Amino acid sequence: MPHKLPKHVKLVRSKGHDYYYYDTGKKADGKRVYTRLPDLRDPKFGGALAACDGHRRRGVTEIVKVPKLIDLYQKSPMYRDLKPGSRKVYDIALAKLERLLPTAPVAAITTVDMQRLFDGMGETPGAANSFLGVCGALFKWAKPRGYVASNPVVGIVPFKLGEHVPWPKPILKAALASDDAKVRLLVHLLYYTAQRLNDTLSMRWSDIEDGRLIVRQDKTDKLLSIPLHEDLAAELAKTPRKGLLIAVTDRGRRYDEDTARDLLKAFCAEHGVKRVPHGLRKNAVIALLEAGCSSPEAAAISGQSLRVVEHYAKERDQSLMADSAVLKWQGTTHERSNRGKPPKKGSGKP
Repeated sequence: MPHKLPKHVKLVRSKGHDYYYYDTGKKADGKRVYTRLPDLRDPKFGGALAACDGHRRRGVTEIVKVPKLIDLYQKSPMYRDLKPGSRKVYDIALAKLERLLPTAPVAAITTVDMQRLFDGMGETPGAANSFLGVCGALFKWAKPRGYVASNPVVGIVPFKLGEHVPWPKPILKAALASDDAKVRLLVHLLYYTAQRLNDTLSMRWSDIEDGRLIVRQDKTDKLLSIPLHEDLAAELAKTPRKGLLIAVTDRGRRYDEDTARDLLKAFCAEHGVKRVPHGLRKNAVIALLEAGCSSPEAAAISGQSLRVVEHYAKERDQSLMADSAVLKWQGTTHERSNRGKPPKKGSGKP
């Protein structure tokens, strides 16, 4: 015998699966608005049903659509407390959701709907995962306020992403010595400061004080004071000042991120490899570690967490590390073997 369903709940069977929907009592464009409920055996079913019942009893008749929900969310403290860099990411994803679902009643959006949107972004998995995370935050905010009975993003699995790959050393060397001044300057700034592309493009001449570069990271809002590497200082000394910013186009304007990224990707493609600017950040951290810097020292330059720096440490040049290890090993062995031996004549030691 099938279970008797609660009032206002209907069962839809599709392709061998059971789906439960709640009749909100509202209409949009002349059609009843249903909201998706968890599976009947899911522990969350009771809470979602209670939320729907409460919303229906309150007699709320306003149909909140996606653009309205986004507007309400962007006026909330939760959104306003985001750091500027994070807010930009949120704005991009929220604008995309609004374009994709401009007339959808929020209460009627299901996990199936969001899964289909997400699957349609498979060619750009990084952007798709970002979109998924922002939508999850939006619906998480909306749920206790009665706009949705459950978060339709919960259960959607993000795409697996490959890591940003460091540039091959010969390509990095070629870029640092390139005849193209634009490529050469961008690579010097990215490599010798270990910063993100956006932060690099925002660097001003006035940020250089007493041989140090002051960087306010857009994403983390961290303030860094980075000593100028002598090679970066030499490159800056021969760079003409065309405005307030250090890296500018031929017309003296700020680079668009896509333009700068495409310029460096094209340089790598000409040398037979596929790389992106962010890979230079990993090059920089690895170079710092291979130079003998500790993880906290490398993090003081890049502004990253120790966890990220230590993750990058896995990609240090194995042969260089092996050379260093054997030299230390041999030094320890010689020290032990010479311990207790009388000093050689003429050594000056008592």
